[in-house]
Amino acid sequence: MTTSHPVRYSRFFDREAVSLARAGYDVRIIGVGLPDETRSESGIKLISVPRQGKPRVIADVAKAAERESCEVYQCLDPWTLRAGLEFKRRRPQTRLVYESSEWFPRMRLDRKDQPLPVRWLAWLAVTRLESAACRSADAIIETNHTRAGRFLQRGRTPVLVPNYPPLEMLPQPSDERRPWLAWTGLVSRPRGFDRLLQALVPVARRFPEVRLRVIGGFDPHDDIETWVREFIRTHGLEANVEFRGSLPYQAMFDALRPCLAGLILFQPERGNDYTGQPNKLFEFMGSGLAVIASDFPEIAPVVVDAGSGWLVDPRSPDVIAAALTAALADPAECRARGEAGRRAVANRYHWGIAERALLDLYAGLDR
Repeated sequence: MTTSHPVRYSRFFDREAVSLARAGYDVRIIGVGLPDETRSESGIKLISVPRQGKPRVIADVAKAAERESCEVYQCLDPWTLRAGLEFKRRRPQTRLVYESSEWFPRMRLDRKDQPLPVRWLAWLAVTRLESAACRSADAIIETNHTRAGRFLQRGRTPVLVPNYPPLEMLPQPSDERRPWLAWTGLVSRPRGFDRLLQALVPVARRFPEVRLRVIGGFDPHDDIETWVREFIRTHGLEANVEFRGSLPYQAMFDALRPCLAGLILFQPERGNDYTGQPNKLFEFMGSGLAVIASDFPEIAPVVVDAGSGWLVDPRSPDVIAAALTAALADPAECRARGEAGRRAVANRYHWGIAERALLDLYAGLDR
């Protein structure tokens, strides 16, 4: 159950649900999408509720989940956790799994578009829900060791199911890499897009053929779009920045093929981003792209271990520009780092490894 993501969201559908269905489980995903749509795909029942205000979505997802009368409810955010806790209270035999794929309490504090009292109240509500999960859930899933710490402090040991990509979905690397840079996901200031554009100005002067391929939309919680378009126009970057919009998961991989490097420039002020190990890190590496990434606790060890790119202070356009220049000035070295990243994903950072942890968890629930 999710009140924030579409039913085809890559982690929940392409990885977890597909793996469970292949293992013989009868799987449903309930999330946001087209109004009251139910369909089956890859043996998975997909149930969508309309996106029309958070309270209504929460209520609609809970009602749809209750109608399914499942043996196990995997709650993918705190608001579905609240429903799952209620299901378990009424039917103690119900198995409840809380998946914390984000640091949800900190996400509430990070919402700078909301007044501080609202953010603190939301933080308190989510923290209390997670404390209830520590007491009542049959299992808790986290994505990395740093974020798992808050559950360990409460006496619960989460099962780690990292954000690794399925090997079968990764594209064959292109023999010809262009001087293109890839950005995937939301365009926002907290993700460093403004710093990237500032860094791109001197880089584009030295490498006029450079292109930034942006795969994703503008963050609705950030007023950056007007600034971005004006900055591009003012600095003559129209030929250097390409907006592709949001793409389906497989189409996103296809769009990465000709690129030389992928960019992850999360800013340190948001604790959820600072502690994250994002999907895109492994998607870039698995696609054979070198990475230019924020020097953060859960990102840096992977990049260093694989030798897959450059770590930067994401707050500094000058430092970012130096890394972009290093990648573009020596494309052979950049390709070598991309190939090292792909080997690392094939050997130790792919979904088959994370899948084993998920299936073992469910096998334990069956006992």
